[in-house]
Amino acid sequence: MRILYVLGILLLCGFCSCVVTAPRYSTSDKVFSLKIGMTEDEIAAVLGISPYYIKSETDSEKVLLYKYRVNDRAALPLFMGPTNGKSVLGKYVNLLVTYNSKGVSTKFETCTTCDETTVSTHKVDMAAVITFLTVTLPWIVIFLGFKTTPN
Repeated sequence: MRILYVLGILLLCGFCSCVVTAPRYSTSDKVFSLKIGMTEDEIAAVLGISPYYIKSETDSEKVLLYKYRVNDRAALPLFMGPTNGKSVLGKYVNLLVTYNSKGVSTKFETCTTCDETTVSTHKVDMAAVITFLTVTLPWIVIFLGFKTTPN
């Protein structure tokens, strides 16, 4: 009976322990709909996210960094054509928006060297769990079997 509890806990831990840390981002189609002359609030509304951080700020202008993901495609190499394949999300890209002192956008720029976005994943190593289960559990069963066997 205790073995079932231990197995249940291990299974629950294995399925619920995957955590991904990544920035909030917009999509490239929303970025392409931006226009010079929009305010910070209008840009935040179009992108659906707030700025990632302030790149620079002076008396006359402010540069804010936003994150978005480009659209890539996945296709089989044997059948790759210029436009075929399945649309998938690609890498994170940095969008720098320059605002004047009145809070109106004056420039959009994509920056590939500003901030390298990494996505970290924290999860249980399933190979280690399987190794643990296949090596340790038989010994536990044998041990419990010896304890419960009548003499």
